[in-house]
Amino acid sequence: MMRTRSFSSLLRTCLAVAAPVIVGFGIANTMPASAAATPAGTQISNTATATYQDPGGTTYNSQSNTVQTTVQNAPSMTISPPSGTPGSNTVSPGATITDTYTLTNTSNSAGYFQLTGVQNTDDGVTAGQGTFSQYVVNAGAGNQTFATIAAVNTYLSTGNAGSAFMTAVNGTITIGVTFSANVGSSGTITTKLTPTVTLPGNPPGPVGTVTATSASVVGQYNDTVTVDARVDVQKLAAVGGTVAVPTVTYTVRFANGGARNLAPVFKNALPGGNAAAYSGCTNSTACGVAFTDKLPSYNATQLTLTAAVPTISGATGTIIYSVDGTTWTTTQAGAVYIGVFLPATSITGAGLTTFQPNNNATTQNSVSAGNASLTLTFVMNGSTASGAANANAITNVANSTYGDQSGFIEGPGIGVQTVTNNAAATTAQTAPIIANANGALAGAGSVTSAASPLNTVLFNGPNGFPQAVGPTNNNDDYTAVSYTNGGASVSAVTGNTVAVAAGAAAVTITNSLQNTGNKDDTYNLTAATAAGLTALPAGWTVTFQSTGQGASGSCGAVVVNTVITSVCVPSGATQTYKTIYTPPAGATTFQAYTGYGDAITATSTNDNTKTNVTIDEMFVGGFVRLTKTWSVALAQPCATATVFTASSASVNPGDCVQYTITYLNVMPSGGTNDITVNASSFVITEDGAASGGAQVAYTNNWAANSNGLFAAPVDSNGGTLGGYNPGPGAVGSSRFTDTIGALAAGASGNCTFKVQVK
Repeated sequence: MMRTRSFSSLLRTCLAVAAPVIVGFGIANTMPASAAATPAGTQISNTATATYQDPGGTTYNSQSNTVQTTVQNAPSMTISPPSGTPGSNTVSPGATITDTYTLTNTSNSAGYFQLTGVQNTDDGVTAGQGTFSQYVVNAGAGNQTFATIAAVNTYLSTGNAGSAFMTAVNGTITIGVTFSANVGSSGTITTKLTPTVTLPGNPPGPVGTVTATSASVVGQYNDTVTVDARVDVQKLAAVGGTVAVPTVTYTVRFANGGARNLAPVFKNALPGGNAAAYSGCTNSTACGVAFTDKLPSYNATQLTLTAAVPTISGATGTIIYSVDGTTWTTTQAGAVYIGVFLPATSITGAGLTTFQPNNNATTQNSVSAGNASLTLTFVMNGSTASGAANANAITNVANSTYGDQSGFIEGPGIGVQTVTNNAAATTAQTAPIIANANGALAGAGSVTSAASPLNTVLFNGPNGFPQAVGPTNNNDDYTAVSYTNGGASVSAVTGNTVAVAAGAAAVTITNSLQNTGNKDDTYNLTAATAAGLTALPAGWTVTFQSTGQGASGSCGAVVVNTVITSVCVPSGATQTYKTIYTPPAGATTFQAYTGYGDAITATSTNDNTKTNVTIDEMFVGGFVRLTKTWSVALAQPCATATVFTASSASVNPGDCVQYTITYLNVMPSGGTNDITVNASSFVITEDGAASGGAQVAYTNNWAANSNGLFAAPVDSNGGTLGGYNPGPGAVGSSRFTDTIGALAAGASGNCTFKVQVK
């Protein structure tokens, strides 16, 4: 999360205000050159504080975590390619490939590498479409192969005549991950490697050193699989007719979502097949591709086709029907299954583009009208049962049977690349050609059948904005609040808890419901911890209350503050309700800067498949978080420092230490018409000789163990720097303030400064 764009400008300032040993001006007048070196083992401690206000004028104090670094040495390493910018190779289904990683020892001493991940979770093939084979290690003794992480680690730590393979500073080794792409794999196969480097202590390290191991780094490859033919399916339903005599028009789209052409299949393996001898399928009417679907049922009653003639577009083929899914004809009477047979002449040859590869522009259940596709349209008689919704409709699937370019038949009941396309598939493999099992068959698109013309649409959102959109959609819109329990000043520290006293007030959030459907509806309200939020502490309860409403349509009047579990909303109307979060009798604790709250779901009773969610979110103890990090330029003074090691536990006298204070308004942001909280009057105070802590005690001593500020601090958002001690200049000062002022929800920035260890 740290942003470093300010470092370069700060470094340029540092070069102009050099350390006295290197250039001899700048801070030389504020700190004698003969200052004693900081003893080894000294802990340099640093904490930042800040104040800010919410829109209501409540003042908050924030305190960063305390960071410490000890004067000594530490290991470090890099891996290429790293997970942040993965490498990429290309692999075909069934092929074998090795992803090779380069490990570099960037420590200040020689060390040996180890793998730290779990095989096929952290180290190896993690995507599930490839099969791990072996690790290929070259630590300077040629390629060696191993089947397990344990074997790799044993080799690296003892395989050099009983000793470890020691890699010099900036030296490298390579480790390859070899895998095979599974038959039928597609998309991307990911491999990872998570190594560390260990610097041995005395012996064989320098006198006084101890064994130290770096934190794990993560390397990654995202390998692209060249995909074969793949049929993607999307099924759409449109309700028509009347309440008394409803109809449903189904549109089923089939497209080639793979990277290679579909191949025709011998007709005996297809619906309506025959026993003719196989003699090759190119441009033959005995071969082709089949696409099939099943009419849904309602309350165990099989629905039927209307008299309207089914149509196809995008290709030339024959409509086929079946009463059992096994025997197919061109007769519609009694049909339970419907499909299209396309002869080979409709899918191969010049000028035919319907089933050309679209390089994954389509996916399962997503074939837009703009794609090259075959479209099957048919109309069925809907249910005449009373009631608004079709709660018991069967989810039905659409399938296909086709050949791939590897010479196999793909389709329902046939394992991927198991039946060769040079003879008929058996009846057991292909019948029934369609089944009512959502997602159980490869190449299936699904939809829940609609069987009545009711239109149910609801919106559940913040007060006054029922159609608010959150960061992604109208199911994650939100209302966010800062909870202080009436306190004038609340302080919180990253990683610590905030107490809510016994007898604290309840939190009330008002939300809005809107019914844009064509019938009055009652919405049942439920609350559950929202995704990404933390559950309220034990003892807190969630209830709903009415904001009061008069009788309208089929909805009765409700008195304000009545405890409710549902809200009746007339068609075309909007109604508010209150969500009450009540604390228990005793004290509770909340994690600082953590979002707590619930997803409030409104469910239609007209159609219980229709829901909408709004999120109530609260933060206790403040909402602007400070996080302190540091990095050390080992053996480099600030005047010439270029390479910094993050979170280094090691620092030597004369080294440059760079501190970064990251600040973040943790309130949610993004979307339209959501309710959140912005901060104002935000000021950070960094005092190298201060102590205190409203929640966690701290003592800063970077001023006593350094030459003070090396140069003026830099704020990434252009905050106003001042408050230096001594003033008026920054260089050599032991204190400064950073005034940012307003900080919008979700906004962040950082303030960076450097000191040189005495």
